[in-house]
Amino acid sequence: MASAGAAGLLTRVSDRGLTSRGVSRVVAAAGAVAALFFLRAVILDPRGVLPLFDLTAYQIGGQRVLGGVSLYDSPLLGATRGVFEFVYPPFAALLFVPLAPLHGAVFVAVAVLVGVGLLVGVVWLSLIGLGLIESGRPGRVPVSLGLGLTGLLLWCEPILETVAFGQINLLVLVLVLADALRPDSARSKGALIGLAAGIKLTPLFFVLYLLVTRRFRAAAVAGAAFLATVLVGAVVLPGDSRTFWAGAFVDPSRVGVPRHPGNQSLRGLIARAWGNGTGEQLLWCASAVMVAVVGLWLAARLATRGQELPAAVVCGVTATAVSPFSWAHHWVWFAPLLILLLDRALRRGTVAGWLAWGGVAVMGAHGYFTLFGLLPAPLDAPVGNLPTIVYQHGYVVLTAVLLAVLARRALSGVQPRF
Repeated sequence: MASAGAAGLLTRVSDRGLTSRGVSRVVAAAGAVAALFFLRAVILDPRGVLPLFDLTAYQIGGQRVLGGVSLYDSPLLGATRGVFEFVYPPFAALLFVPLAPLHGAVFVAVAVLVGVGLLVGVVWLSLIGLGLIESGRPGRVPVSLGLGLTGLLLWCEPILETVAFGQINLLVLVLVLADALRPDSARSKGALIGLAAGIKLTPLFFVLYLLVTRRFRAAAVAGAAFLATVLVGAVVLPGDSRTFWAGAFVDPSRVGVPRHPGNQSLRGLIARAWGNGTGEQLLWCASAVMVAVVGLWLAARLATRGQELPAAVVCGVTATAVSPFSWAHHWVWFAPLLILLLDRALRRGTVAGWLAWGGVAVMGAHGYFTLFGLLPAPLDAPVGNLPTIVYQHGYVVLTAVLLAVLARRALSGVQPRF
């Protein structure tokens, strides 16, 4: 009897995944506890938990716009090049103008509310992409499940860093994910991707995705929306626009050298493994092109099977990996990836499924495992110390493993699927 009851429970979980009542309750309870710990930490040490370095930079950018001061001629704070430089297009600075007058508790409150609100949006869009929500209505998905997932994801390193630093990564993710999940019949599909690219250039990778999936109208709309942001920036900030588009946007010294330990990209891994030089540059270019091609090919195959969320996730992690410089907080695509893998693991109940979810979850919470001594800290290793460098760049390695597994299935005649 007990065995039959356990089998029945497993069947209900595998049939419904995240929508299983038991799973929803566990996720909601765990998420509430995680959110309370986060709130407690914020109350006890608001500036320690929420230094808001990047939001402060955005605020100064907005103040410079209002004061007629150049965005790119000097660092926003101090005089050290590569530290606190404004690295976004002029259009983004215009969006930061409302931050200019905010100070003190209001500044912190806005950062937390906007950051957590955007995370809720990411969770909700992910559930829509899984087909658990239709027409924007909760249906069979309890609101508590979405809030529980939000609370748990606050402890995912890229998400927490984005909220803690006041970064715009969640905003970019919401815009791109919302657009990627829109039906192809929507005439304005692509506009949000173009808008996101006008704020931060990385989403331009999704224009390539639209092209390889033969969504030419959406790609044209995305390109037009992006050019519109460039035009707005040029009209309002002509001097800054000339500086940015004349070369500032490709100046690596404005962000940091490729071998910086915080560079969680393919280029960072290669630079730390083999050092800087012509050979390293060629190796990075060749490998980045190869990874980008494989990622786009796999995303296109997933999209043709109607798996829009997995396709978008593959594109997102691929774009982050091949970007010249990616901080840990740029890897916010781990949020929809974790939700996707958890639902698949629950439905299929396979060892491989749980290992996939567990590996991504451990990597996402890596900073907290190292904090409590459960994993070794990724200390800055000398150039050439390959094992430690691979460990340092876990996000890139996991992306490579994900693409390799999907590519192996595709080449063996099995359609790639999560």
